[in-house]
Amino acid sequence: MFKTLAFAVALLPFAAHASNLPEYPFIHAAGEGYLMVVPDMGEIDFDISAYDPDPAAAVALVQARAAEVHALLAGEGASADVRDMRKEMRKSANPDPAAAPDYDIRSAVHIVVRDLGKWRPIMQALLEMKNIDHMSTTFSKTDRLKVEQELTAVAVKDAQRRAENMAAGFGKKLGAVAAVSSGQLRNLTGAVGLMPGDFYKGTAGVAPPNPDKDFLSIDVLKWSQTVDMLFRIK
Repeated sequence: MFKTLAFAVALLPFAAHASNLPEYPFIHAAGEGYLMVVPDMGEIDFDISAYDPDPAAAVALVQARAAEVHALLAGEGASADVRDMRKEMRKSANPDPAAAPDYDIRSAVHIVVRDLGKWRPIMQALLEMKNIDHMSTTFSKTDRLKVEQELTAVAVKDAQRRAENMAAGFGKKLGAVAAVSSGQLRNLTGAVGLMPGDFYKGTAGVAPPNPDKDFLSIDVLKWSQTVDMLFRIK
C-alpha cells in the first residue's frame, strides 16, 4: 500500500517525464516565500517629445528639456540617461496623402533615484514639466540578491512543511532532499496587472494633470519566490 501511494503522489507532477523518475520512493512538494519589502531606490522612464514644422526647432526644444532634467537632478542623489533622439510620424485625423508627413522628435529618458527622500520633489517637478509623456515608475532594492536568498529560505521551509504533512498522511517520515529547483523572483503587484503609475500618456507641450496617487507615493514591494523539491521517503 505504501509503495502504491508514494508512487501515485510522485507521478502527478512528473507525468510528462515519467522515464526520468527516480527509482526510490519520493515526495514532490512546492513551497513559496512571500515578503513585503520597503524599496530604497526608484526608477523613472519617460519620453521628451516635441513637434515643430521646423525639425531643427523641435530638436532644440528636446535638448532644452533634457538640460532641464539634468539640472533638476544635480545634487539630488539621482542620475539621468538621455538616449539618442528619434523621429516618430505624427498621427493625423484627416491626413492629406499629398502632404509631406510630420514627425515628432523624441528622446527616451531613464532616471535612477538612489535617495527616495528626494523622490517626491523630483517627481513633482517632472510632472510640471512640459513635453513629457509615456511616463512609468518602478521601485527596487539595492540588496535584491540578499532579499532573494531570504525568500528562498522561506520557500524551502514551506516546501519541507508540506512534504512532511504528506509523508505523515501515510505514516512515514521525510528523508533527505534529493533535488531542488527555484523559480524566478516575482513582483506580485506586476503579476496581477497592478503596476502603479505605469504608462501615463500626456500630450506633448502640455503639462500633465497632477496624478498624486500614482506617481508621488513610494510603493511597498511585494515579492515572492517559489521552489520545487524532491524528498526521499524513509
